[in-house]
Amino acid sequence: MLDPTQLLSRKLLLVTGKGGIGKTLLTACLGQLAAAAGKRVLLVEYVACDQLAPLFGATLVGHSERTVAPNIDCLNLDPTENFREYMTKYLGQRVLYDTIFSHKVVQSFIKTVPGLAELMLLGRLYYHCELAPEPRYDLVILDGFASGHFLSLMTTPAAVLHTALGGPLIRETERVSAFLADRDKCGIVYVTIPEALVISETLDFLPRLAAQSPTAIAGVVLNRTPPLLSNHSLPGPAADYLARIAESAAAATAMLTEGLAAMTPHESSSTPIWTLPEVGFVPEPLPADFAAKIFTATGQDKAEKAK
Repeated sequence: MLDPTQLLSRKLLLVTGKGGIGKTLLTACLGQLAAAAGKRVLLVEYVACDQLAPLFGATLVGHSERTVAPNIDCLNLDPTENFREYMTKYLGQRVLYDTIFSHKVVQSFIKTVPGLAELMLLGRLYYHCELAPEPRYDLVILDGFASGHFLSLMTTPAAVLHTALGGPLIRETERVSAFLADRDKCGIVYVTIPEALVISETLDFLPRLAAQSPTAIAGVVLNRTPPLLSNHSLPGPAADYLARIAESAAAATAMLTEGLAAMTPHESSSTPIWTLPEVGFVPEPLPADFAAKIFTATGQDKAEKAK
């Protein structure tokens, strides 16, 4: 069972992994667990069309925080609007923005300057965690980009700090970078699945992420773990097929465990690995107890395996 306590004690969680393996669903589930524990949660995404809000049965929220469930707000950041707010609210450069930038100029500027949009995204997350007026959110969770783009996001602060730029942008970047490096406040949750090729890609990527990102990897979630079923009630071919699936998943899991242990020999323990079951079709909206049930189901599977 994934014990969320050590994750949810932070202020910011950044969820990433290979595309299409359950990052958005995990983000929603972590939000549900945190909200059930009494925390006020903000779920953030940065995509063309909202994916988180529909999981809670809400209409598209766009670039504004909107409550989608008790204790849970969602926000889908728009690059142009985020740039305006970053310049006017967080850097205090309203006159500069009003004098120089128009909507079309902003769009062009964001596309032209490498890493600018990513820096503003990180700045917005930092704002909600540390600078927003009280009462602030207890936990902010980013449904992050797929692995490669996410690595670019996390290396943006260092790239900006190594330029010859100065002024408020650099000062703000220094604050954001220091916040992201705080292990007690921030953590990366990497999502993968128990398939050999995907695990191989995971073990290739995670050392690069650990070396280049200011934020530490808080843990790896092994999603879509095959259920442990009794073979006695199944016909031979079906039982054999499920056995092969389980054997393949077990081998991939062992590969992940060994690989992560080799990554962190200097630490007292390797990077935590949590497993979540294959749930098949996911209803929308998610039932209020959806996260609690699938996390508990994993624990029950392990108990059955131990018998």
